[in-house]
Parts: sequence; C-alpha cells; structure tokens
Amino acid sequence: MQLKLKRSQRAGGMLGGKVIFALDARTDLTPDEQGLVSKYGLGKLVVYDSEVRKKHGEAAYGHFDESASSTVGRSLWKSARGIASAAMMSLSLRVTVESLTGGQHIECKDLDELLGAEAAILNACKNLKAYLETAQTFDGREEVVEF
Repeated sequence: MQLKLKRSQRAGGMLGGKVIFALDARTDLTPDEQGLVSKYGLGKLVVYDSEVRKKHGEAAYGHFDESASSTVGRSLWKSARGIASAAMMSLSLRVTVESLTGGQHIECKDLDELLGAEAAILNACKNLKAYLETAQTFDGREEVVEF
C-alpha cells in the first residue's frame, strides 16, 4: 500500500486575505489488498471526520434528545433543527478507505486542522495495513505462541 499526500494552499475569504490549506490524499492498493478490502468490507471504514462534521453531529443529537422530552410544539421545532443539523453534517467532510483509494481533497481554514487530518489519515493507513496483514492469516494456518 502506498499513501500519496500533496499539500497546497490558496487565497480565500471575501477579499482573498485568508489562506486556505489543502491536502490531497490518495492510497494505491495492490490487487491483493484491494481484494481484502472488498472481501472484509473495509471500504466504509471511517478514516477522518472534519471538525465541522463533528459539530453538526453533536448539535443534531442534542436537538433530537431535547425533542424527546419537550412539548409537542417544541418537539417539532427541535426535530426540525435536528434534521437541519443532520443535513449539514452529511454535507461535511468524511474520509473513508474507499474515498482515499479514489483520492480525497481536504481544505481547512487553519494549519492545525490540516495537520490533524493528515495525522488521522496516516494513522488510519497504518491501522488498515495491520488489518490487511491480519486478514491474510485467516487461511487455516496454526500459530504457536511460546511464553
């Protein structure tokens, strides 16, 4: 497996005075690795969720929780807000193993978030490699561990 990372930046904001940091990430899997990802359903494994996605997710759950213990009118209002937050969450960035194999473009407003995304992707690729190495051992062989 190979992970290819490319960092870049562009001007952003209304007047172009802010810097938007970008990371393009793509994994190249061998045919054997791709077969194991398909066989064990690892394509949907979440590698990274953006901070915005997490924020909208927490807000949605909060609104739905409040709607359960509210009056009818307030319950409808909280449910509508929960649905809106869930919709915003679905539009926010989520990186999966499958999306990484196709290539993923990530943009962040600050360097901290970009470095966090990059670290999460690196860590997830290490974990995926460990999963794939373990998956190859389910061939009926016997392992002897001495203590």
